[in-house]
Amino acid sequence: MTRSRSSLLLVAAAAVLAVVGLLLVFGGGGDDGDGGGPPGGAAGVAPSPVESTDLDPPDDAAAGSEPPAAPPTDAATSDAADEPLEPSDTPTAQPTPAPRQTPTLPPGMRQPEPVVVPDPAAVDDADPTAVAVAALTAAYSFDAASDASAEDAMARVQAWLAAPHDDAAYDLDGLRQDVQRDWEQWAQHQAFASINAIDPHTTDVDTPDTATRAERRFYVRMTPIGRDAWNGPLVEHQWFAFLARASAAEPWRIVELQTPLAHR
Repeated sequence: MTRSRSSLLLVAAAAVLAVVGLLLVFGGGGDDGDGGGPPGGAAGVAPSPVESTDLDPPDDAAAGSEPPAAPPTDAATSDAADEPLEPSDTPTAQPTPAPRQTPTLPPGMRQPEPVVVPDPAAVDDADPTAVAVAALTAAYSFDAASDASAEDAMARVQAWLAAPHDDAAYDLDGLRQDVQRDWEQWAQHQAFASINAIDPHTTDVDTPDTATRAERRFYVRMTPIGRDAWNGPLVEHQWFAFLARASAAEPWRIVELQTPLAHR
């Protein structure tokens, strides 16, 4: 009888231990926070995912897009400014022409000036020499800065001529052609004629003057001078001037003006 009671106690103790063990296994694991489910949820049941809608803003980080580029630093800007510019097809402005040079002359020398055409009213037309010199001075008064062509100088001779300056009696057209041939070069340098000298030339066989006829010979030396210090070659011509007047009371006028060097 005693043995049966002891066996029953052992079986009851074993049952109690089994129940306690089951409680520890199924109820005691959530105390440490490692094996339990999420708060407020059943154990072993995963929460349902939240579905996204079209109203939700895009998540750039989840989509894998690159973050915006950072603004350039001062060092990068400085490096870009130091790099040489690449050539482009954009036309650039024309270079400003350099100012014209002023020639430097030795002490005591003066720069030549353009020819000053004599005033017909101031020329003594009772003197055949004065009339011839005035006409030749006007004939060599070329100035590219104020004349449209060499023809303008020829027109200034007319005051002392008996016939139009382009008449066959005058070799002025040959002189005009000589200068006009180089007029473009004169114009580039804004050149003018500088008369070095108008020298009279006489011989023992010269025809003496009469009351209505006179003859004069001259050597004319002229140099083109550019206002930018350019100098052309020396030009030298010999001229024969024949003058006439109707009476001693009339002014002298040139009726013929020839040069053997006019047509070269």
